[in-house]
Amino acid sequence: MLGKTKRKLTEKIENIELKKYGPRLTLSVHTISGEAYKDDDREGTIVILPGLDDSVFHYETAFNYFRTYNPEWGILGIDLRGQGKTRDDEGNIYSSKITLEEQTEILDQILEKNKIDSAFIVGLSYGGGVALQYAKDYPARVLGLGLIAPYVTNFKAYKAGLTGIYYGLSFYNPFYKMLSKYSLPPYFMSAKIKGRLNPQTNWTSQRMKALSKLTMGILDLNTDKVLDEMTYLPIGIHLLTACQDTVVPIAAHRHFYNRIPKNILKSFSLEDGIGHRVLQQHPKQASMWIHRLLLEYSELEKKA
Repeated sequence: MLGKTKRKLTEKIENIELKKYGPRLTLSVHTISGEAYKDDDREGTIVILPGLDDSVFHYETAFNYFRTYNPEWGILGIDLRGQGKTRDDEGNIYSSKITLEEQTEILDQILEKNKIDSAFIVGLSYGGGVALQYAKDYPARVLGLGLIAPYVTNFKAYKAGLTGIYYGLSFYNPFYKMLSKYSLPPYFMSAKIKGRLNPQTNWTSQRMKALSKLTMGILDLNTDKVLDEMTYLPIGIHLLTACQDTVVPIAAHRHFYNRIPKNILKSFSLEDGIGHRVLQQHPKQASMWIHRLLLEYSELEKKA
């Protein structure tokens, strides 16, 4: 069935006005969507949020797997502000960061426009942070979270040795975030030169600026605090961590998992042989993991 989809994925452009800017600025947010194969048994919509330097337009293989294994679910992939094709708008917006408040507002507007009120949100890395914040702020729309190598507050402090100690101490220094504004551009330039940024993107100066803005925004996220305030989600919160992830240490994800409230269904999956870019480079493993989670939920629903 893979590659022979009953209904093709559709690219759309959603025009979004943020409350902060009003009619002075309209963002053209790009999405990829696909209806469920089995409308009569429709369960909800799988919503995909990409990583920091990713785009949902890199995930088409993953989307086809998702739809093959989960025909009762629709799918919606979203490049939020500063991601994918939306990065090019950042040259017209004067700001030092893209806040999570803005991202969750954009996400909610898109779900509202697409009449989605039962979403299972899959977030990779940065997208995992946005998904977590959205579930806390807009729980009525969220069935559950599938977080793949998600952002964890001060995750570098979980690195081994002196590196972890250094980041653990410096993160709470009041000057840390202030200095990040100036240290991030050379950091991302170095990553570009070393080939660590997504090779499928032509990294122009405007797109590089977007990376710094996104990072400045995610630094404000306190994942411990958000988890402590999280309410019940029907499917729960589930983590997929890559053994070969060189970005976020496994120890950081274990800490994240342990902070999930006991009244919320949760699981922690550690996958060997894959790295941080799971949806792009290992789409089958990711889609099979999502399939197992949604199948368990469907079976519980039938028993209820």
